[in-house]
Amino acid sequence: MNQMVARMWRNPSSVRTRLLRRRARGIALLWLAGTTALAAGGETSAPAAGGAWTLARAVETALTNSPSARIAEHRLRAARAVVRQANSALWPKLQVEASYQRTDNPMMVFGLILNQRAFSPALNFNDVPTVDNLNARATLTYPLYAGGAITAQRRAAKAGSAAAEADARAIRNTLAFEVARTFHNVLKTKAFIEAAEAAVRAFEANLKIAQQRREAGTLLKAEVLDVEVRLTQARENLVRAKNANALAKRALLNLMGLEQPDITLVPPAGAPEPPPASTTPARRPELDAAARRAEAAAATVRAARSGWLPRLGLFGSLQTDHGFEMDGDGNSWSAGALAQWDLWDGRLTHAKVQEAKANLDTAREYERQLRLAVNLEAEQARLNLHEARQRLEVTARAVQQAEESAKLTRARFRQGLALATQLIDAETALTAARVRRAEAEADERIAVAALRKALGLPQIESQTNPQ
Repeated sequence: MNQMVARMWRNPSSVRTRLLRRRARGIALLWLAGTTALAAGGETSAPAAGGAWTLARAVETALTNSPSARIAEHRLRAARAVVRQANSALWPKLQVEASYQRTDNPMMVFGLILNQRAFSPALNFNDVPTVDNLNARATLTYPLYAGGAITAQRRAAKAGSAAAEADARAIRNTLAFEVARTFHNVLKTKAFIEAAEAAVRAFEANLKIAQQRREAGTLLKAEVLDVEVRLTQARENLVRAKNANALAKRALLNLMGLEQPDITLVPPAGAPEPPPASTTPARRPELDAAARRAEAAAATVRAARSGWLPRLGLFGSLQTDHGFEMDGDGNSWSAGALAQWDLWDGRLTHAKVQEAKANLDTAREYERQLRLAVNLEAEQARLNLHEARQRLEVTARAVQQAEESAKLTRARFRQGLALATQLIDAETALTAARVRRAEAEADERIAVAALRKALGLPQIESQTNPQ
């Protein structure tokens, strides 16, 4: 079939060939248009995932695309809706209703006839007719005073909305830190891979030398086997390092809300973000949220106490009645004021006040507990940063010493002046020094990120938390 189609394409005078060519061009155009549309649609539905990723790009993507950040925004929208619900209590309430009924109850018949303006002296009250009525009514109510409940509920709702805004900032702060920590963990595991690969290459070269010395009769077989065992262990360590790197990348993609298979990171250039001064006060949004929730709890106490006070409101209504049986129509209105005061409610209000006070005390103690926890977290972050910088100084010298020791031991082993165990110890020490150096470099940047998070500062200087 393919050969026949090819012969037809080579014969330009064939009518069937021309038809096939037209159909092929049409199919190609449709396929190109569909592909372009799908590509355009994909660009608007998800953030661009290609290219290399810097820390700033990763943080910004997480803050806009992560489910955690979006959930916080939805909760903030819900809190703002609660404020609008509380404000609605200040407005009059207008209700309309309609009903239709039929009855031969004497009392109801008499009332419906009067509403329909269809009363007649000839009406026999001992033998009333069946009457129907179509009623339409509009009612307007307005609260003048509710014992302070409306004002207190509005204050509680506004404080709750402010707490939700602070919660959103707290989530963004925590999310940015988690992205920064995972970003540096990815780079740390990449350094582990490089150290493991260097160890594998070194042991492979050492194994060749050991085999040559074994063939020359200057090395025991047991020593060759020791080198082979350590080479196997180095390869196993390389597998583990690659797996740890893949897991760290997957964790970073999960924080950013992306589902691509792989990601390429750009290591930060230069020194890490400057750490805040030791005198920088904590500006954690969690503290702001706790304070706002304490305000909401205090307003709730005031709302609960309103149950001991009277309530006053105005009302008015318009209604029209029409009867098909009596063929009557009538309109009426009513207006007035309503005062209510619960003199005894079975101590319901007292119980509500006690509950609200307990919740207020809980909110205040939680705020104090959170402040202590924030101060502890900031102090721990400062100590961890100090430790990481000391480790950087130590590991830098350790790597230099281990490299020099491994270089000398390799030369001595090549010349038959060092044992295989000495070579293995030197190579193992070099790999361990490189791993500790990579850990110290990543831990320093993570410690700076943790300190900025503890103080409520953005991870990137250009990043700002929306208020």
